[in-house]
Amino acid sequence: MKDRIELIYDEAYDFIDQALAKIRALDKNDLQAENEEVQEKAERTEFALQAARDILENMIIPGKKLTFIYEKGSVVVEIPDKK
Repeated sequence: MKDRIELIYDEAYDFIDQALAKIRALDKNDLQAENEEVQEKAERTEFALQAARDILENMIIPGKKLTFIYEKGSVVVEIPDKK
C-alpha cells in the first residue's frame, strides 16, 4: 500500500510541478494583450497550482493551521483534531 501511495503522490506532484512551470513560462507581454478574463484565469491557475504543491510538500498536523503566503494572497489549511 505504501508503494501505491508514494506512486500516486509522485504522479500528482510531477503533474502539478509541470503545469506550474508551463503557466509561469507564458510570455507576460502576450498575456497582457489578452482580455481580463484570460489574465485572471492565468493568475488563478498559478495561485492554485502553487498552493497545491505547497500542501503536498508540507505535513499538516491535526489541530494546527498552516498558512501559505503568496504575493497575490494567502491560503490557510486547517485539519481538525481527531476525536
